Amino acid sequence: MKKSRYFSDLIKSYLAEVDDLVTDSEGKSVLQKRLNEKRREIDAILPMIAFSPEMVAVMFYGAFGYRSPEIMQLIVLSDPDQPDFLSWAELECELSVSDWAKPLIESSLKVEGGDAFLVATAALEFMRGKDSLSAPMRESEPEVEAGKEGGDEDDDAEGADDLNEAGADWLAEQGFDPLDR
Repeated sequence: MKKSRYFSDLIKSYLAEVDDLVTDSEGKSVLQKRLNEKRREIDAILPMIAFSPEMVAVMFYGAFGYRSPEIMQLIVLSDPDQPDFLSWAELECELSVSDWAKPLIESSLKVEGGDAFLVATAALEFMRGKDSLSAPMRESEPEVEAGKEGGDEDDDAEGADDLNEAGADWLAEQGFDPLDR
């Protein structure tokens, strides 16, 4: 998936943050527990959107469903500093939002930069769902069902193409000759 420089950089940090939350030091899956802890601490961590938005954005893991992948792709190609970057009010009607996330959204909109942060967060979640490299280790079914209150599943065939492209890009970044595509 093509991304602006802003989202190319941010998605890497976001995925690393999600990955850090997946398991504890013993290798046990603790993603849902850690997400719930972050969600309870929203007021304390919201100021971080100015310098580490990915650390706050993880609270919205699995919060959005997407009615228009085309609009999401336009956002991913843009940058919050651009004047035509969509506002939350413009994007919200193109999303389905889990009920548990609505109070988090209200809190986010009250802080400076909260509007652009929410749009960027929806884009991060969109990219995470589209890129099979982005998916963290799967939790066991009972944990997923207990913590899942919304979200969007994508088909694996599209993810395989993204995985191949991302793998080739990573190899090129490491100094290896790009694979013929």
